[in-house]
Amino acid sequence: MARTSTGRGAPASGGRRGKTSTAAQAGAVADSAGEPASAEAEPRRLKQAVVIVHGMGEQRPMSTLRDFVEAVWAKNPSINDAAGHANAAQYWITPDDRTGSHELRRIVTPYVNDIRTDFYEFYWADLTQGTTRGRLYAWIRELLCRERSEIPDDARRLYWATAVVAALFVLLAVLVAISTLFSPSVAIAVALAAGFVSWVLDQFALPYFGDVASYVQATPATVAGRKAVRERGLHLLRRLSNDPDYDRIVLVGHSLGSIIAYDLLQILWDERRPRDLVFPRDRPLTDTIRAVGAFAILPGDVDPAGDLTALRGAQWSLYQMLREGTATRPAWKVSDFVTVGSPLTHAEFLLARNDDALREGISERLFATCPPQSDEAAEPEIMYYAKPRSRAVHHGACFAATRWSNVFDVGNLLWTGDPISGSLHGNFGWGIKEFRVAIRRRRARLIPRLFTHTLYWSSADNADLVGDANAGPQGHLTSLRKALDLLREEAGTP
Repeated sequence: MARTSTGRGAPASGGRRGKTSTAAQAGAVADSAGEPASAEAEPRRLKQAVVIVHGMGEQRPMSTLRDFVEAVWAKNPSINDAAGHANAAQYWITPDDRTGSHELRRIVTPYVNDIRTDFYEFYWADLTQGTTRGRLYAWIRELLCRERSEIPDDARRLYWATAVVAALFVLLAVLVAISTLFSPSVAIAVALAAGFVSWVLDQFALPYFGDVASYVQATPATVAGRKAVRERGLHLLRRLSNDPDYDRIVLVGHSLGSIIAYDLLQILWDERRPRDLVFPRDRPLTDTIRAVGAFAILPGDVDPAGDLTALRGAQWSLYQMLREGTATRPAWKVSDFVTVGSPLTHAEFLLARNDDALREGISERLFATCPPQSDEAAEPEIMYYAKPRSRAVHHGACFAATRWSNVFDVGNLLWTGDPISGSLHGNFGWGIKEFRVAIRRRRARLIPRLFTHTLYWSSADNADLVGDANAGPQGHLTSLRKALDLLREEAGTP
């Protein structure tokens, strides 16, 4: 058959990471295209989709996806070990129209342990282009004008750094305004400094922090852009969810992309959550829902820690029951949500005005937690009577059927580690499996921990100084691969 895929990983002879026979290559290519390698009927094998949502900045289409796949698949030694041969960790890049853009492609892997993984990128950077200085200034002003008591401890360094930079800009503006009072040489120096600062603002501040200002909070100036980003993301997730070839979706969000992915997950759940559950027809499903609901957080509770392994097992069981769907209920296939370098750790600073406002939003189910909030004040329960004889799972319970993992660095100072990320337990619940890492740049001997926010899947760097917040030590790549669970080892079952 003709090879339809393009890009790296598909040489004319021999694998990209080793040589294989012609027959083996033909079978692998057939697998990558989703077509049977022979006319004989074969049992259906599993296919899963991994969707990565990139972070802030002027990202190029496919750049994040390529680097991500190289780290979690191509350079993952457990892939070859699981397959029993050296060529399993290859991949192909194929055209795909699900993303709605010809600039984006799907990255396809061979079957390993009877599971094939297709990687997609949700690209949104083009939708936030054109952020004005005025919008960025307005967002910064809103942050800086808050009461000092409303600034959480973990955001104080970011707050004061922003305040210092803003003060320097104001000082420079004053110097430019009065530069005519100085000597010509001083006026020229001030003008050159102002020009340089303006260039830095346009080249770095606007492309990065402009994205944050354009999406994080809803204002009249941002509503249309937020809607466009969400609609594009939902289009991709709906198409993948409706594709009978896929039985599982893993949603990954890096940096600002984790906030976008979190929003998408809540909206998609409200569209697809179980409704019209009646007895005795839906007894097996309601029993599984109650097993997850037993872990629900009661309103006003102090959020004590629980049995994480048991919760994640119950979430996986419910996902398994919901992934097929029925004639009356669309399938729910998002088994895992993975946040990487996520600013959701500062949700009480970014998404709400203060901690009280965040807690109020959680109680009102504006923000979903893991485990979900209980629907009852007296005992854990995530179902309610939608009609006299039928029940439904409430709209804030998206993490009833989706496991949440969080990978974060331990930023110890503003310029070292990753001050943007952190633990999510305090804001979103004890049911998040957390991997705490400490990434070190191999080539930076002076400051090896200099701002590691963009290095979570860098194979050129390491994280030997590591701590998993839940169990033993892990490296940053090992942690990310475990969070994705591509070979479904944590679940112990397909």
